[in-house]
Amino acid sequence: MFTKMNSAALGAVLMLFAGTVNANAGLVTYSNFSSWDSAVPSYTSLAIPDPTGSEGYDDFGSGTASVSYGGVLFATNAALGNGSFYNIGPTFSGSNGFFPALSSQQQSTGVANILITLAAPVKAFALSFDTFFGSDVTFTLSNGETLTLPSLGGAYDLKSFFGVTDDTPFKTILLTSSDPVLNLNALNFDAAVSSIPEPATWVMLLLGFVGIGVFGARLPARRGKLLVDELRRHASHPGCT
Repeated sequence: MFTKMNSAALGAVLMLFAGTVNANAGLVTYSNFSSWDSAVPSYTSLAIPDPTGSEGYDDFGSGTASVSYGGVLFATNAALGNGSFYNIGPTFSGSNGFFPALSSQQQSTGVANILITLAAPVKAFALSFDTFFGSDVTFTLSNGETLTLPSLGGAYDLKSFFGVTDDTPFKTILLTSSDPVLNLNALNFDAAVSSIPEPATWVMLLLGFVGIGVFGARLPARRGKLLVDELRRHASHPGCT
C-alpha cells in the first residue's frame, strides 16, 4: 500500500494526523478555584500544616533549603536567590493570614523562589499564592509551559490563585518573583499519570514506520531491475564475462 501512495498525499495525511492530535493539546488556565474544580473530576488537596516553632514559624534555612509535606517536596534554590525559606503560621506576630504559608523572602540577591516537586506527573494543578507588594509571579512547569500572573499583594492572606490543566503531564512547578516575599498554600492536583509519548513523538514514529515500509518494498524491485539489466547486457555482448 505504501509503494502506491503518492508522497505528497502521504505528507498531507501525516500533517492532518498531527493537526488532529495537537488540536486538543495545550495549557488551560483558570481564574479561580471554582472554575478549576469544575474542570477536574477528582483531585488531592494538600494544605501546608501549622509550624511547630514556638514563635509561630519554622525556619528551614537560606539559599538552598527544603521541606516535605504529604509526599510533596518544596525547595528554594541558592542559584536563583539567597533568601530564607519559612513556614509562617497565623499565630506569627507579623502574619495577617488565617492559614500557614510557605514563604521565600528576604533575599538580597536573585529572586524569591519555591520549587514544588510532586510524587508523580499530573495534568491538573492549583494553589493559592501571593506577595507583599503585588509583584508578578512566574510559574514554570517541567513540561516547558510558562505562565506569569499578577498577585494581589495580600502578604500572608493569600488572595491570588493559580490553576491549570494540561494535556502534557508535568511533575514540578517553579514559582519565581522579584517581590521580597513569595507565599503559597492550598495545593490541589489530580491523580498521577504515567509518562506517554507526546503527539509529535507519535508522528515521528509513524514517519519512521512509513520510511521502513517504503524502503523495504522498493529494495526487491530495484534488485530485480538490476538483474534484468545485467541479463540484457550479456545478451547484447555474448563474449563478455
